[in-house]
Amino acid sequence: MSEKIIKSFEEADSDVFGDILYEGRKKKNAKIGLLTCGYFEYWRMYPETLKKNVSADLERLKDNFKKRFDNIVYSDLVDTLDGAEEAGELFVKEGVDALIVVYGTYMPDFITLHVINKLKNIPVLFFSVQNTDKIDVNGDYEHSLRNSGTIGISQITGTMRKMNRKYKVIVGSIDDERAFGKIETFVKANQAIADIKEANIGVIGNVFRGMYDLELSKTFLKSTFDVNIIYIQASHLLDQWETVTDDEVKAVADKLLNRFKKRDITDDDVMRAVKLAIAMEKLSKKFRLDAMCFLDQHFVQKQTRTTARIGASLLMEYSDMTVNCEGDLGGLVTMMLMKSISGTPALMAEWGEYDKDLNTCLVMGHGIGVPALAASDDKVTLTPTPEEWGFEGSGLNYEFILKPGKSTIAHIIETAHGYKMIVSPAESLDFPTLNYSEMHAVLQVKTPIQDYLEKVFESGVTHHCIAGVGDMSKELCMVAEYLGVEIFYIE
Repeated sequence: MSEKIIKSFEEADSDVFGDILYEGRKKKNAKIGLLTCGYFEYWRMYPETLKKNVSADLERLKDNFKKRFDNIVYSDLVDTLDGAEEAGELFVKEGVDALIVVYGTYMPDFITLHVINKLKNIPVLFFSVQNTDKIDVNGDYEHSLRNSGTIGISQITGTMRKMNRKYKVIVGSIDDERAFGKIETFVKANQAIADIKEANIGVIGNVFRGMYDLELSKTFLKSTFDVNIIYIQASHLLDQWETVTDDEVKAVADKLLNRFKKRDITDDDVMRAVKLAIAMEKLSKKFRLDAMCFLDQHFVQKQTRTTARIGASLLMEYSDMTVNCEGDLGGLVTMMLMKSISGTPALMAEWGEYDKDLNTCLVMGHGIGVPALAASDDKVTLTPTPEEWGFEGSGLNYEFILKPGKSTIAHIIETAHGYKMIVSPAESLDFPTLNYSEMHAVLQVKTPIQDYLEKVFESGVTHHCIAGVGDMSKELCMVAEYLGVEIFYIE
């Protein structure tokens, strides 16, 4: 019996390919190592109490971590070089993605470095911790040793700086909510990096002609963000289109029509758009995609007599996929990061007009977003696609405005020297939904809006921007810093 011939996804007629993992990418929860330390030399100075008290302090700290975070790998109290060896081997075995270092007392840097050097090229956070936020006027020298981690942190950070090693520092007490808020940012940032690592991004079509601001190298994308770019012929999407049944389409179309009000669309518009949506879903499953970037203008629209916008929205709503269009891979990676941090898909938009009195900028969607971005389902309308690129019919789109509350504007941009990320916290205002047959948002910033737009455009952004729900600015800045991406931050 001859062995089955394995072919590329481009030509195989089965669902086994030589160039795509059969099981797909296995997503993982980022593991954070917590290294807790004390200095063996101190124990003999107060043999009855010091180690016992320091151990109790660190156990209390661990309890606070356990209340807040999953996937923390805890070391035993490291007080000797042998203990550092054991902790380092534990973290290597568990495959931690980042490390938090806490000193219960002063600690010589060589012991800590023994652990850190086993974990090359992962983010390191030093938590300089003390028992409380106050100086105890009744404290003695033993008490000072229980809070002497500050000395060790100042020493190890000085050493790390001389070694040109990256690190972050948080200062706080064992029960300090401010400190744990910053640690949460650290954990979310590292999870976002893990979530995009080795992600398969399917690209259907190309960058829209003339949009040089969006052109990116897949080699540099792989190098910086560790994502896999897979170019997929439009014919593969059209092949899936042919397999979609009327019953499949009707089931999804009925749900849409029962859920949302509609304007200026026919049943045929809905059916054709849903058929393309199902074809996109089938394609994403066949090629084990984690994200998709499509160009439907002209060719796909002409072949299907509809647009892929509802397809993108439904994929994001009912799967873990992230989707955008026009070849905007920088925007797509930004959306993937924002989805990881906030838990909600972001809105792909374009810069629009400003309002001086409200100090806002209107950003216009490009048909890519989910109804959860609106205040409620009754604020969403099914409408025609506002742009027509030579196809018969009206297409299908969502019309709504981003719900009020904290939000974030971001985008990853290619510069002459590498990548840059614009990060801008904003406030989405309660504003009337505009009759645009499109998703949109009115975003208020702190900088005077004309100055804001001048600075944004002078920084060299793309004409696309990504708007997400919630303030993700700290997490995105931390992600950019860890990945070596320049940050352009503006409020």
